[in-house]
Amino acid sequence: MPERNSLPELLVGLIIAIGALAVAVWGAAQQWSYLRVLVPVSVSWAGYLLAHHGETGRFVDEPGVGDSPDVPDSTVKQVSVVALVVVMALAFPLGIHALVVDSFVRLLVAAAVFVGGYVAGHLLLTGSAF
Repeated sequence: MPERNSLPELLVGLIIAIGALAVAVWGAAQQWSYLRVLVPVSVSWAGYLLAHHGETGRFVDEPGVGDSPDVPDSTVKQVSVVALVVVMALAFPLGIHALVVDSFVRLLVAAAVFVGGYVAGHLLLTGSAF
């Protein structure tokens, strides 16, 4: 597996992915058209691919080459994985609350919580953020 290509690329990709995800959800809640929501969704995926490239040196994993996470041996890591899944799940009601109170900043936090939980869990299980 190639070494990390670029930390700035990883961070910029994550920021783009989180921001565009929040815009897509916000737009959907504001009843934007499907095509209008598709734009920030596409930008979010592009940010994810950029972050993936920054971490792994590739935009996508080659078939059969991706990391295969195993159940961690230590109880601390097992509990941590479960906690991170809970964190990811809590991002959804946090996002719903953000939409109800009409707060884009809270929605941005919810998107960051979800993506952060994913990245931390993947890092814990595979040793790589993606």
